[in-house]
Amino acid sequence: MLEIRRRLIHISVGLVIIAVLSMWGAGSYEYIEGMLFVAFLFGLWIIDQKMKKRKLPVVDYMLEMFERPHATPAYGAFWYGMGVLLLLSFIADLNFIRAGIAILAFGDGIATLVGRSGTMRLFYNPDKTIEGTAAFFIASSFAAYIFIGSAGIALSLLCSLAESVDWGVDDNFIIPLTCVLFYLLI
Repeated sequence: MLEIRRRLIHISVGLVIIAVLSMWGAGSYEYIEGMLFVAFLFGLWIIDQKMKKRKLPVVDYMLEMFERPHATPAYGAFWYGMGVLLLLSFIADLNFIRAGIAILAFGDGIATLVGRSGTMRLFYNPDKTIEGTAAFFIASSFAAYIFIGSAGIALSLLCSLAESVDWGVDDNFIIPLTCVLFYLLI
């Protein structure tokens, strides 16, 4: 149940960012970047307070509801925000930015849910499954196609392969980085 809640948040955050970009266009970049900056500062304060073993009732409840046990608090959220900032900083095309966020939100969100029940492990990364990688590709292809057409399918394939490799960096950053590299190369 925890992972379902986490993935719903993962997808919802992406949808909110896409909605803001869709409503306000390129003029919303500063607002999104500003919100992410405030969130980063707040996150650093939370980490500081938690390292000092202080009780923060609302934060403690949120961490209990959405964070994996024994995980660094908000580690994935930090990299999610960094990934979105990367997309906003290096991609000039609004539709391509929205496609990148959709791939991050839907591809990664669905891949985890499907992959956890998968049985066929990837030979190059036993922490991932073929089912999860396929789910990533299918979900992200549909999501990206909405914004950039058939290029979204190629981008989704590349992102699903990049996400399946253990790079030693959180996939919430690897996926947007792959989108940026794809964008810069085409």
